[in-house]
Amino acid sequence: MNLNERIKWISEDTLEIRLGDPVAMETLSFIEVISHWIDLEKPEWLIDHVYAFGILSLVVRPALVEEASLIDSLTNALSRSLAGSGSTDSHVIEIPVCYAPEFGLDLQLISQTTELSVDEIIELHCSRDYRVLATGFVPGFGYLGETDTRIHLPRRDTPRTRVPPGSVAIAENQTVIYPRETPGGWNIIGRMPGSIVSITRDSIDATFAIGRLVRFQSILMDEFQEIEASDDPD
Repeated sequence: MNLNERIKWISEDTLEIRLGDPVAMETLSFIEVISHWIDLEKPEWLIDHVYAFGILSLVVRPALVEEASLIDSLTNALSRSLAGSGSTDSHVIEIPVCYAPEFGLDLQLISQTTELSVDEIIELHCSRDYRVLATGFVPGFGYLGETDTRIHLPRRDTPRTRVPPGSVAIAENQTVIYPRETPGGWNIIGRMPGSIVSITRDSIDATFAIGRLVRFQSILMDEFQEIEASDDPD
């Protein structure tokens, strides 16, 4: 990958690297590799790095690094790491989801809009593996893509002020899980038992990381309740 053609300074201390298609394996491999390299090397010139949908932003200390040296460092890290690993993590995170009517708040409306039955919508949602394309909004929130084109829908015209934690939703070509109760405008189709993220005073342990594979598995209400009960610390 020729970074010279993809890098752009957007402020005196921040640059963007345009990586291309956010769902392409090359892009996801690059992000995984660079993040791993940053964790290991902890370059003194780097303040922070943020990835979102094909663009890697780096906040740097300009006085400590020249652009040519920075590009060489990233390119060399990418070459060494790709030679050793070759691809993103192939392990699949399986997420159980209950699509019962009390959880799938928008399933009937989606059915009417798409002219698909509720069972067909559930089958399409569970029929493929998704990549974590980006994380953000709140801790543990992952944007997963891509959904089947037959269930591509815009976000709701009126967002909900309160979306229950664990809600599984779709919008456009992506699907998400709300890790905690927040406002939200995605179309809710089900709910996962347990929690997707653990937050303490000292740390955040999130299930989703960029590039990871995710698969949804449909479960019944009694299975949902059983998992919820076993996950309850009380």
